[in-house]
Amino acid sequence: MYQGRMKILRPTAVSLCLGCLLTFTSAPRAVSEEGQPGNAKVLLEAAKKKQAERKRAAMQTELDRLGEDAKQGQQELGDVEKSISDVGNAVNQTKSQIDLLAGRKKNVTQDMELLGLRAEAERLKVEALSLLSAAHAKAKDALTKRNEELDLKKAIISTQLQKMSESESTGDAVSKKATTGSSPTVTELRRDLAKAESKTEVATYKAHEAMNAASLKLQQADAAAAKAEKKQAEFAAEKTSGGGKADETVKPKAKTPR
Repeated sequence: MYQGRMKILRPTAVSLCLGCLLTFTSAPRAVSEEGQPGNAKVLLEAAKKKQAERKRAAMQTELDRLGEDAKQGQQELGDVEKSISDVGNAVNQTKSQIDLLAGRKKNVTQDMELLGLRAEAERLKVEALSLLSAAHAKAKDALTKRNEELDLKKAIISTQLQKMSESESTGDAVSKKATTGSSPTVTELRRDLAKAESKTEVATYKAHEAMNAASLKLQQADAAAAKAEKKQAEFAAEKTSGGGKADETVKPKAKTPR
């Protein structure tokens, strides 16, 4: 009977133990199931808050960086504008210097042209004077030959007069022979006169040609001098009308310090 009772109680004890175990194991699960949604929400909110803070911090950092970049950009812009202004001033000064040099170059070019014209005129003048000097020398030679010709003519006439006088006088034959032997005859004088006349004619022709060449060269020299004077007057009028004013406007710019 006891064993039978024990058989009856054994299943009951086992079932009680199983009930207790189920109770103890289900109680924490219920507690955890009741507390888990609240913790997850808190953690989610905390995570969202941290993420928002990190995003805000990153945005602030980016804003600060952009502010520094903008400040640096403004400074660089100011530097570039200053550089542009400096370069513009340098360009204007360079243009002014170029204009000044161009004006000076033009003046020098005009002076060189005038010097060339004057040098040409002086060269022609020197050649003309040289030709004139040569013409004078040939004229002198022609006059010298002309004088020799006249001397021969005088000698012929003198000889003829002397012979006429001797024929009229009563001198002895010895004196006549001595007289005629000491001086050339009229025939010889006339032969020398013909040669002298030919030489005089040639010398006169040469002197005339040399004088014509000298006169032509003098005319060329005068024309060259007149051309130089005319060109100088044109340059002076150009400077007075426009060139001089342009130089006056350029010179003050050139004095601007760099």
